Formats: sequence, structure tokens, C-alpha cells
Amino acid sequence: MLAIIDSRAPAEAISNLRQHVDGVLLFHSEEITSNAISGHPDIFIYQDQDNLIVAPNAPTSLIDFFKKHRVHFIFGETNVTEDFEGNVRYNCLGTSHYFLHREGFTEPAIFRLITKKEFIHLPQAYTRCSLTHLGNDQYITSDKGIEKKLKEKGLDCFYFSPEEISIIGHPHGFFGGTNGLWNGKLFFIGNIDLHQNGGGLRKYIAQCGIEIISLSNTLLYDGGGIFFIPENNSGTDSI
Repeated sequence: MLAIIDSRAPAEAISNLRQHVDGVLLFHSEEITSNAISGHPDIFIYQDQDNLIVAPNAPTSLIDFFKKHRVHFIFGETNVTEDFEGNVRYNCLGTSHYFLHREGFTEPAIFRLITKKEFIHLPQAYTRCSLTHLGNDQYITSDKGIEKKLKEKGLDCFYFSPEEISIIGHPHGFFGGTNGLWNGKLFFIGNIDLHQNGGGLRKYIAQCGIEIISLSNTLLYDGGGIFFIPENNSGTDSI
């Protein structure tokens, strides 16, 4: 298994992540989007159970990493840019049954591939930044609008305050950007127990049957999530 993480994440978190996977890409981009999210993989990558879609202007280091490890992916149609509409196109969430995003802001290549999923229109276009799916229609979000929408849909959603989530250049970050789920374990960039509502979050995650891995003893850091990518998921390099 491979992992992609913001290159500016705490060194302790990066070091500990390396103990769990076969390879780590320290993600960064330059002069494509704003500095706050320039190292966030969820701005450039969409991933669900069946698809891996990458912005055409994603950093060459990402493309080279995928080629080296023979990872199958396809390019989207639109570039990431610094404006709002240009940096939310790939920031959506797909489950086995649902596709969640703000209507009208999705990369067209993604939209064509998720036609069998039910679309849930959310008020927040930074969807993956704000939302973590634990499986079995269980979610955690730091966005009240998302929480309301999912509960109206009859889905189980735990609200976690974005206060005390650090991010470069802003007062606080989003919950979805602090973590990544793989093999029944939720890996955090930071320590949830340092958050004022860490105890409630720990209890909810445990009830969902998920193990918590805190990669560093720091406040939670929003680095655009941790992406776990299977190595050699295709017989050939496919771009």
C-alpha cells in the first residue's frame, strides 16, 4: 500500500506513516493554487472504490510516483486553479451508494463515472475536506450544513468542531483533511485526544468498529487528507 500526505505535515506524522505502508509521497505543488492548500492531495485527486482521477496540472512528482508504482489512474479535464471554483472540482466524496458534492462544481470526468451512485447535493463544495466516510453510511463532518443534510437523508453523522484543527494561513481547518481510512484503521495527522471533543470522537469511531491511529502528538492538522493507494493496481502504466 502507498500513501500520499502533505509534505508540510508534522515530521513525526510522516515518519510514523512510513511504518504502515510501502511508500509515501510527500505532496506539494507550487504556483497552482493558494499556499494554504498547495500541499493538499484532495484538491488534485478524486478517489473512490473504483476510480482514481487526477487533475491534468497535478505536480509531476505525483505522476512520476504513480508511474513508478504502476498505479492506474486517469486524468480529468479541468486544471486546478487558485480561484474557488478551480480548487473544488476534485474535492468530492464517493461511497458504494452515494456521490456527495455541491451541485455544479464537480469535475466532468468524475461526474461521468459515478452515474450509478445517488447524488447528494451538499452546501459545501470543499466536501472531502469537510467529511470522512467510515463505511456503513456513517460519517464525521466539521460542517454543520453537511451534518444537517446527511441527517435529513437518514444517514448517521457525527459533528466534530473545526476549532483546534490547524491549517496553514487560516484560523482553523476541516476535519476530513486530518485523516485517511485504510484497512479498518483511521489514521490521523495529529492526536484527537488533544482536541476538546476528542473523547466524544473516539467513542463514536469505536462504535463504528474502526481503530484509531494517531500519527503524531500534535493538534490535528488539515493537510488535505491521507490518500491510501494500492500499488500495482494495473498490469500497465495507464494514463
